[in-house]
Amino acid sequence: MAQVGAFPAYDQPPVAEVALAIQLESAIGFRSFQLGQIAENWTSELPIVQERPALPPMVIQPEAPSLALHVSGEAETPRLWLMSEAGDRLVQIQQDRLVVNWRKLPIDTPYPHYSAIREFLVDTWQKLGRTTERMGLVVPQPSVCEVVYVNHIGVESDWNSAADTSTVIAPWSGLMSDDFLPPVSQAGFFLRYQLPDGYGWLTIDGQSVSVNNNEDQFVVNMVSRGPAISPDLNGALGFMDIAHEWIVRGFTSVTTPEAHEAWRRTI
Repeated sequence: MAQVGAFPAYDQPPVAEVALAIQLESAIGFRSFQLGQIAENWTSELPIVQERPALPPMVIQPEAPSLALHVSGEAETPRLWLMSEAGDRLVQIQQDRLVVNWRKLPIDTPYPHYSAIREFLVDTWQKLGRTTERMGLVVPQPSVCEVVYVNHIGVESDWNSAADTSTVIAPWSGLMSDDFLPPVSQAGFFLRYQLPDGYGWLTIDGQSVSVNNNEDQFVVNMVSRGPAISPDLNGALGFMDIAHEWIVRGFTSVTTPEAHEAWRRTI
């Protein structure tokens, strides 16, 4: 039985992907022809290299454009993807952003937990700093941070179709005032919460989707974004630690005790 106030923990959480992102105060300043030089530093661990369009700036609130990064009118350099052979670990680097991802690939890969992904981010940040220093560049200070958890809920959680949403999502009663409507064929929700002390916000959204082989799943996205607590790596990690706690506690609050049993809740 869970303890009151205890930090929730699960042996088999439905986590499918985690992303930790740091947006920088300004552009790093590398050129497109230097992307290969950057990628060389991850060759042994992340040998798959791709180029993608740059991500748009992150803002803490839609009504606060001053927090967006403003890059000069120079030609935009692409986003660099560096991926492991298995596809489970990914580093994304662009002028104003560093992102590390863990993905549940292959599908039976166990979730390594936040502490391991956090260490992946720290190692990547330090390696990027050493790399750009050799190139005569400096990584700017962290500005906006983001933590994303994607959860895939399916038959292992006794969720087989949209009609089962109330069995896993606590606010979703599934009750109607009469019996006119048939069982729901697609379901979704969106929630937004302010973090305390101006730390940013947390959004929780979920929807039923069809995935491989027409298998239905209920996907729950947990996204928390806010300013780095101080303009350095420790400040970025400080926000992420708060965001991670809110994501784990928030996910536990929004899902049912029956689902927690399916995910083997331990605390």
